[in-house]
Order: sequence, then structure tokens, then C-alpha cells
Amino acid sequence: MSDSNVSIKEFKKVPPGCTVILGFPGTGMAGSISSEFIIHKKDFEQVGHIRSPKLPAVAIVRRSKPQAPVRIYHKGKTVMVVADVMIPDNLCHDFAEVLVKWIKLQKPKEVIILGGIENKDQKHKNYVVSWKAKYLDTIKLDHMKLGFVVGIYGPLMMELMENNLPGYLILTEAQRGPDPKAAAVIVRHVAERIKMQIDPSSLEKEAEKKLGTPKVEGKSWDPYPSIYG
Repeated sequence: MSDSNVSIKEFKKVPPGCTVILGFPGTGMAGSISSEFIIHKKDFEQVGHIRSPKLPAVAIVRRSKPQAPVRIYHKGKTVMVVADVMIPDNLCHDFAEVLVKWIKLQKPKEVIILGGIENKDQKHKNYVVSWKAKYLDTIKLDHMKLGFVVGIYGPLMMELMENNLPGYLILTEAQRGPDPKAAAVIVRHVAERIKMQIDPSSLEKEAEKKLGTPKVEGKSWDPYPSIYG
């Protein structure tokens, strides 16, 4: 699927009815780190990527192989889209439109967007924003009553709302710079939501070390050099 700016290349089709999780860089890199953690802990399979000439001219190198900076993964009833780069402002609307069109074709159970919001008291509280009242009524997170959501998150929510797709945005308070503690908070919420056993304690230990680089020990987390620090 493509338009003049954004193209989605699928290596393998995913089954309909999955929960689609979107993780993008933001405050604390919370959305990206939590997504990568889940993908590697649970051995998700890469099934596609998203390209655009307006994205930063970079390739991610892992295990000596290049990867696109925005990738699509799948396992069971979950699809994850993770970005290692910020989506430029002049691309956000086109990117969101193409991505949501693709998501709609998958007939998703729901869409969960992962992100961070700046916090100064280190409480790492979760906030929920949704275009569907049922999520505000049932998800036991604090509501973001008033504020701005900048970058790709805004266009994504508007496209999802206009396409009448169910879902919500979770924003976790995070520090500037890579914040593995914020990522761990998101992982715990996602694990409960999709009913998948994922232990983020290694992220929490990393935060305690205050190394500023979310490298995670363990067989399922590939110890390639982190791009987050």
C-alpha cells in the first residue's frame, strides 16, 4: 500500500482481528522502548516495514543486517508497529492516514498507541486519552483532562476516530532521555491488556542503575548495542 509519500511493504499477511499496538519515540522514548522490549521478549516476527522519502535517511543495523526504522511485527493475536525515529512534522498527517488505512484493512480488535509525557516528580503515572467513551469508562488509568498531544500521536488519533476504529492512547510520565522505568510501566499495562505474560523487571533494574541506556539482560532480549542512549 502506498501514496506519494508513504509505503507499507508486507512480507507476510497478518490475521484479522488482532490488537494493534503502535510504539513511537516521544518523551523518554517510552513508546519505542516498551514496544521493542515486548517484541524481543516474546519473539515477535517481523512481517513488514514502512518507508518514506521524508523519513530520516537512516537504516537500523542489528546483527549486522540493515532494517527500516519503522517496522511491523506479529505474534498470535497482536500486531506491533514500532519506530526508532521521530516522524517529521511534515510527514505526520500522510503517515497517519496511510497507516490507519492499513490498520482498518486488518479489522483490528482495538488499537493501542504507546507514548510518554514529560514528568518532573518521577511518579511515572499512566494517563489515558481516547476517542471512544467506553475506554474512558472502563480503563483504570488517570484521564488526561486537558493538554496538547504533539507529533504523530495527534494525527493518528484523529484518523482512528474518523475511521471509527476502537482504541486509546496511553501516556506514561517519563524523564527526558531514555527512561526504562516509564517503558516498564507501559509494558505492565500492555501485558495485562493483551493477556500476555511479560516481566519488565529487567527494565526496572536498568532504571535503578541510572545508566541511561535501556540494555536488558536475558535470553529473549538481544544485547545488540542500544540505539536509545
